Amino acid sequence: MFQAIKQYFPTRVFLFLLLATLNGSIAQTKPTTDTETKSLCGEKSGEIPPEFYLSKAIRIQVEGFTASQQRRSEEAKDAYLRSKELVETYHLCLQTLGKGPTKFSAELQSLNYLELGDLTQAFDWSEVAKSKTNPTPRDLILLQTRIRIRQGQLKLAAEHLESELARFPNDFDFLYLLGSLYTEQKIWNRSLLYYTALSFAIQRRDTNSKYKNLVNRTLGELNYKLDFPKISIKHYEEYTSAAPNDMEVLFRIAQIYFVLGDFGKCRTYLEEIRRRNPRDIDASHMLLEVSFVSNRSLARTYLEVLRRENKIPKEGIIKILDRHLSFERKGLKEEVINFIQKNPQRLSPKLVLLELTSKENKEEFLANTKEAGRYAYEYRQYLVAKKLLLDALLLIQDDPKYLTEVSAIWEQISFCEEMMAKPNHAILAQKLAIDSQTDPQKKDKNFFRLSYLYVLPKIHREKDSIEILNSLISKSVNPSYLYLRGLAYYQIEQYKESYSDFNQAVGLEPNNANYIFYRAMASDKLKNFEAAEKDLNETIRLNPSAGNAMNYLGYMYAEKNMKPEEALSLLNSAIQIEPDNAAFQDSIGWVQFRKKNLDESLLHLNFAASLAIERDIEDPVIYDHLGDVYIAKKDPVNALVFFNMALEKTKSEDKKLIEAKIKKLKQEISK
Repeated sequence: MFQAIKQYFPTRVFLFLLLATLNGSIAQTKPTTDTETKSLCGEKSGEIPPEFYLSKAIRIQVEGFTASQQRRSEEAKDAYLRSKELVETYHLCLQTLGKGPTKFSAELQSLNYLELGDLTQAFDWSEVAKSKTNPTPRDLILLQTRIRIRQGQLKLAAEHLESELARFPNDFDFLYLLGSLYTEQKIWNRSLLYYTALSFAIQRRDTNSKYKNLVNRTLGELNYKLDFPKISIKHYEEYTSAAPNDMEVLFRIAQIYFVLGDFGKCRTYLEEIRRRNPRDIDASHMLLEVSFVSNRSLARTYLEVLRRENKIPKEGIIKILDRHLSFERKGLKEEVINFIQKNPQRLSPKLVLLELTSKENKEEFLANTKEAGRYAYEYRQYLVAKKLLLDALLLIQDDPKYLTEVSAIWEQISFCEEMMAKPNHAILAQKLAIDSQTDPQKKDKNFFRLSYLYVLPKIHREKDSIEILNSLISKSVNPSYLYLRGLAYYQIEQYKESYSDFNQAVGLEPNNANYIFYRAMASDKLKNFEAAEKDLNETIRLNPSAGNAMNYLGYMYAEKNMKPEEALSLLNSAIQIEPDNAAFQDSIGWVQFRKKNLDESLLHLNFAASLAIERDIEDPVIYDHLGDVYIAKKDPVNALVFFNMALEKTKSEDKKLIEAKIKKLKQEISK
């Protein structure tokens, strides 16, 4: 053992002394003549081999990265310059041997130029590296992306990554960069697509990923922007479980719960902010406003806390609430009216004004109630709006003068019930609106809304809807009536009647793209492909943003194994409009499968699955398609996983085909 160490040690000493000697000479010297090049490049016995320069260039570049991380910018720059010169010497040596740069040396030089800020040279050298290998390796794709980002060419950087994504569908760095690039470009729904895919990749593969917290925070923000508040809260709360001191996010969660009408949880988060940061003014003031809107006794109790903490400002809404709750009413009504004029979107001052209005003055009280109710509804405070409207009813319901107002208020209550996901309550309120309505035209409008409520997914009273619409249509052949009756017939699979109604609606409004689209759907159900195809193309002509028509037509082509290129073009257009639409991603995945582009197919079907799970709209068709792709990729184990998932979500009458696939796969696996 000791003999081996003695034999090895002199070699290490020699290499160390050689590197130390060359560090001050060769590293900073480039040959200027052929003779000098040959003397440096090992053409004679005992001279330095070319690989030495490359090895030293790598080590010095690493020193540069270390210096950069430690913010020693001048040392870093010097290291990159020396590394660049060593790579140049290496390339000269290769030239004397009749060789060109290698993929590795070109990439190394690209990195040097990138760190030195010469982005043109950096990209040129990355292209040299790219020309030396096919397909382009992951590290080089990411390098070229970094260069494009530094050049400020975010669109090109994103397109470059997307062109290679099918090869690396679950790569954390690819998905994170794409999400970030589209966030920077403010293309929120495309950013959401990639961050959602990354979130699910992390859950499946690496729950301790460095990206996990950042992704949850970003998904919270993106879902909030795109009006998915419940999903936003899910991600924000997962983020705060790991980062409990992020006051900005805690405040945002409180705001979302307020928007959702969950005042209890809103107060919980505001109180948590105050506990962690007692000097926080925004949370303290919002807590008073939330308490005032939702629970007056709590508001008075909390007001005392703010007084003790000396957090009552000299003016503004908090001062108004302070005076109102303390019964200091002199001149307050005028002050509130002035505040509302300057801040027309605020709900709490409208509630104060309502409480300052005498019920003896029914006209003014009713006007202020309707105004406050309207704003409460717009702010999604449906319970608050309903309570205000019921208070107004108590005041006017026995007064014959206000019968029309009573009907309108019941209809507004019906809207509140619908938005609170209480369709049966909405129907009851709508019937009360009809009962109290005396104007025949307005009564027909009330009946029309009732017919709409009957076709809601959780109600399934399509026949009742059709009966009402028959009566309305007998009085007036209105295209809206025909359209809604067409939908009712469609939902109970009476496609001939559905087509007839949509066709009449189109006859009355020939340029209504929505009516034409639904006529196409009815034609498809009636196996009239040519009519469906014609109507879908007409829908797209009338509305170039009709992603649903593009998706429908593209998928129809795929199912019939026809016009594959046109199908792909249509579906690409659809996902450009709505990249975060699970159905669109499923369709393009299926078209790619039919074209035997299995990696592309898998990419889009995984997007579809992650989006569907995220939004709680899981579709067994997506899982069935994923199973088919894995069979084609000769991966029966994964295919079986997805077929079982499809079977679990599939209705009983559609299970036989999937059960047959599962049986066949199990037989194959057992062999």
